[in-house]
Amino acid sequence: MDLNPELIVRAQRGDTVAQEQLVRELAPMVFRRASRFFRIREDVEDVAQEAFARFFKNIQQLRPTENVGGWVSRVTINVCYDRLRRLRREKAAIERLSAEPIAPQRREMDEHEHVWTALERLGPKLRIPLVLKEVDELSIKEVSKVMGITESNVKIRLHRARKKLSAILEAEVNSDYGR
Repeated sequence: MDLNPELIVRAQRGDTVAQEQLVRELAPMVFRRASRFFRIREDVEDVAQEAFARFFKNIQQLRPTENVGGWVSRVTINVCYDRLRRLRREKAAIERLSAEPIAPQRREMDEHEHVWTALERLGPKLRIPLVLKEVDELSIKEVSKVMGITESNVKIRLHRARKKLSAILEAEVNSDYGR
């Protein structure tokens, strides 16, 4: 994503028009990234808002000639990762405090929903690289840059994610046939 370096400099100086222009140019990418991890619109909007808040909080550290799109993409992924961890902790706390476990309501899901449900069961460590690689179609090198991990680590996480996802989907199919 090519952004005008002058726009970055103006935004760093506090020019609100430049900041609004940056949001307009970066928003589609931020929303696209966030929507890969969250399906509820309000969650996606919350992630985008937090990503832009972090971006503008740290904009002074940015060099105008740097890959701003990549930087914002990493910020967005980190916000998604933080939110997923927070949601997992909240869910665990609710389950511990709940006197009676809440039984999930069964309804027929299409194949797409089965995959997304299975993806949600993967931890962020495995889900994020898998979504970036398979859904966003980033290369191993790009996933490595976005996540700030080595390419070898990306490959390992992808292998583990695919293996775990396959096991989850297989277990769901077997439980559907056993009903």
